This record gives sequence, C-alpha cells and structure tokens, in this order.
Amino acid sequence: MDRPLAAFDIESVPDTDAGCRILALEGDDATVMEAMRAWRSDASDGRTDFLQPPLHRIVAISLAWLDPESGKFSLGSFGRSCADEKRQLEEFFDVLARPRRAPRLVTWNGNAFDLPVLRYRAMLHGVAAPFFYRTDGEWKYNNYHGRYHDMHVDLMDVLAGYGASDRLGLDLFARLQGLPGKTVTHGADVHVHVLAGEDETVRAYCELDALNTLLLYLLWAYHRGKVDTPALRRHLDTIRATLAAPQAKPAWQEYGRELAGWPAWLPPQET
Repeated sequence: MDRPLAAFDIESVPDTDAGCRILALEGDDATVMEAMRAWRSDASDGRTDFLQPPLHRIVAISLAWLDPESGKFSLGSFGRSCADEKRQLEEFFDVLARPRRAPRLVTWNGNAFDLPVLRYRAMLHGVAAPFFYRTDGEWKYNNYHGRYHDMHVDLMDVLAGYGASDRLGLDLFARLQGLPGKTVTHGADVHVHVLAGEDETVRAYCELDALNTLLLYLLWAYHRGKVDTPALRRHLDTIRATLAAPQAKPAWQEYGRELAGWPAWLPPQET
C-alpha cells in the first residue's frame, strides 16, 4: 500500500429544516422527521421511506486511519457533537488537503451515499474544498471521484463487480468475514439517539462502521497481494492494541475483544 488509508463513514438524519422549508411540514423535529419519511414512502409508491441524499443532515463523520509507512492507526470522529455539521465537514476535508501522500479514501457504498451527502452539505454550509476535486498532474487519471479509480475505493461497489452482482450491506458482509459487524445500535435508530442527545452512542456506532470498512479493505488488499502476511498481522496488532487501551471507549474495547484471533485463517506468529 503506497499511501495512508482513510476509511470513513457518515451517519445522518432527515434534514428537518429542509422538510419545513421545502415540504411545508410543521412540528418538532421528531414529527417532521416522521413526516419526511412518510412523504418519501408516498412519493416512491411505498418502495422506500429512505430519503434522497440531499435531504439528509450529517450528524457524524468518523475516520479509521492507517498509515502503512509509519504504522500509525487512529479511530475517531470529527467535530464535538452531532449538531456541529459544518465543523465536521471542515475537519474532514482538512484531512484530504495534504500536499504529500494524500490518503486513499475507503468507504462502503460511498459513491451512492456518503460522497454525495458530503458534497451537498458542504455546498449548503459554504465549505470550500478545491483539493477534493483535484484533476491536475497525477490526479488526472486517479482522483477521488472516478468510479474505477483507487484514490477512493467504494469497497461494496468493487466487490460486487460494479453492479454485476448483488451488493451486500456492511453488517452482513462483515459478519460473513468473521467480524463483529455493526454494534452499539442500529442505523434505523440513529435519529432516536440524536433526538435524545445521545451523541456518543451515534459517534461510537459510526466509528466502528469505519473500522469494519478498514478491516474489510485489509482483507481485500491481502487477497490482491497488496499486503503480505507479516504486514497484515502487524496492522491488526496495532488496531487491537488501540481498541484495548485503558482510555478507549467501552464500545471499542468490546469490539476489540471479539476481534481476538481474527481472521481465523491467519497463521499464528512464530516465536
């Protein structure tokens, strides 16, 4: 691997301001969110109540960072709370504004959801990110927006052959590969936690989704011959140590305990 990996995930809720302004809905946030989902269900003839990307408000952006060169790993979320969407966006894009060794973005369904939502919300808040759209020099043929480039790897899309096969959800595929999968809560309940002011629950949930994505990418990199056995073991040991640290969040520690011995096919290190 030639550059840092930045596996990220976002969590979002219906944008109640848009619901009131665009759809003329009224009521408190909980009422408007419910009405927006009902509107979407009606507009789609009952096929889905999941709102289109422009109607989402970001409440968490989490990042699992791994630098193969230095061995550094970190896990966390941007901003201070679920309410400071603009600050989260600014801090996220700052990570990409690196003149040297810009990170490779890794997502699960990022082309269809995460990246569009980031673009829409950044435009709404006036967050400029020209470096995110670089197409000069070496970026001409490999950038963050080309579907078949690898500066952004939408792992769900890649593994499904860009739509040739059915796409799997992150939780199902992670569990199939022996990982704990989604923990802490469920995606359908994120808005409930936000309305209750339970920001740390939302952020921990998002962080572990980012971690699931990073770990699945490492498996894929091993499969492709981009990571050898010693490097894979080294990266996993670093990740486990971070999750087991005394200052780590309880949700991280619980996930880390289930990560012991994963993957089962990895031979034990010789002593």
